[in-house]
Amino acid sequence: MSQYPGGPPPYYPPTWPHPPHHPHPPHNPHHPPHYPPPHHPHYPPPPDGGQVTAPPAMPYYGTVMIPVPIPQPPQPTVESQPTYITNYIYHGETTHTDGGVSVAETAGEHDWVPTTSTMASTLTGRAVVGGHEGWDGSPLWVIRAWYNGDLIPGKLSVRHNSASVMYDGKEITVQNIEVLCAKPETLRWIPSSNGSVPPGAIVGGRTASGEELYVGRARYQLSVTPGKVHPSHHSCYIGFGGAEVAHKMYDVLCRSS
Repeated sequence: MSQYPGGPPPYYPPTWPHPPHHPHPPHNPHHPPHYPPPHHPHYPPPPDGGQVTAPPAMPYYGTVMIPVPIPQPPQPTVESQPTYITNYIYHGETTHTDGGVSVAETAGEHDWVPTTSTMASTLTGRAVVGGHEGWDGSPLWVIRAWYNGDLIPGKLSVRHNSASVMYDGKEITVQNIEVLCAKPETLRWIPSSNGSVPPGAIVGGRTASGEELYVGRARYQLSVTPGKVHPSHHSCYIGFGGAEVAHKMYDVLCRSS
């Protein structure tokens, strides 16, 4: 007896899976894949015919930094002030005139005029020229100045505004001075030696103890330098290169009559 009372069941053929659908053939690694050409929409041509152009420049209204050269103010020219050494040893030739006293007219037989080493040039033409520098031939005037209680005859280099007197073996720089002024015909230089002075010698100062000092001059290293005659020392002293130099032979400034 059949297990199906109503007869055998209807027959249904077996269903097999359908092969996968490939719109394109499988990719072959030895051949590049084939794709359809891309689709490009059609647009109207650009107004410039396709030429590549830069966009129009936009105006700029900001701050523009432009370097401007700034003129520099002129720098004042400062003339260098040379340093002078009084009585520098000069080994060349020096032209000078020896003889009478180079002075201009002034009141009285002779006069000591107070001034300073920087202002003394106003007395040019009146001052007694006692000698000259050996290194440049510039004149040396006869002066005197106070130092440590002594009134001491000395020298002034008027060209270099430098005045000095001699004291205790040294040449001492001084500022406040007195310049000897006189008529040229009233004075003359007379040779002397060993601390002696001729009659009519000009007294230029005195020591603190009261001894008189006379105006003298001596020749040294091509210079003729005014100084002091110190009778008790039997010498005439001049200042040279910062030192006090003693001389036994010298000239003494005297009155002409």
